[in-house]
Amino acid sequence: MKTHVNAFDLVMLLLSLIAILIVSSLLFYPADSQLRALLINLDTLICVVFIVHFLLSAIRSKSPVNYCKHHWIDLLASIPMVEALRLLRFFHAIKLIKALSEQRHLLANLKHRRVESAAATVLFTLLVIILLGSIGILLAEQDQAGSQISSAGEALWWAVVTISTVGYGDFVPVTDAGRIIAGIMILTGVGFFGAISGLMSTVLLRGKSQSEHQLEQLLLAQQQEQQLIKQQLHQIQQQLDELVTKNK
Repeated sequence: MKTHVNAFDLVMLLLSLIAILIVSSLLFYPADSQLRALLINLDTLICVVFIVHFLLSAIRSKSPVNYCKHHWIDLLASIPMVEALRLLRFFHAIKLIKALSEQRHLLANLKHRRVESAAATVLFTLLVIILLGSIGILLAEQDQAGSQISSAGEALWWAVVTISTVGYGDFVPVTDAGRIIAGIMILTGVGFFGAISGLMSTVLLRGKSQSEHQLEQLLLAQQQEQQLIKQQLHQIQQQLDELVTKNK
């Protein structure tokens, strides 16, 4: 079964490679390490994205049952932190790479589906920023005196809150490195949600444009029908005139 790769499939490939790196790095950290716990949380987050992508792809396919039959390994590889299923992520990545190599007009297709490509880029950027930000802030803050961010949960929560520009202020970095990371994430978050606003505007305008185009096509069809009816009435009138003339 030939797989057609789109922008979200590319994101899934990149996330698969990141997940493989995360799972491989767990071998170097003890079981009680907060960084190990954070990596597990991040791996779980990525797996949730995998599962959502699988479900949406199955729903959008012509036959969800056939899709599940041909892509069941993708679903198994998306189950988080199961020892026996970790190696399936390599097969998942290899499968996507193989499908990618078979695409002849990939760039043209991505340009043609600009909204989808932009949404995929935003999703990938968001996940990477949360991943790097949470790891960076935990490394910078966890062993410092007076630190408010010393656990995996606190680091991940801080990263999500900071990138969203909500800024609860419940966890504040105390080190220079932590504040630099916070500043970068805040600036990135502002740009990120600006990109989301632009993407939503594009989708709405695109939908409006399509509706206007359909309305124009409908009006044009009605005008053509009216013109045809006028021609038929004109022909009937001519025939009636001819009959009246003959009867005289």
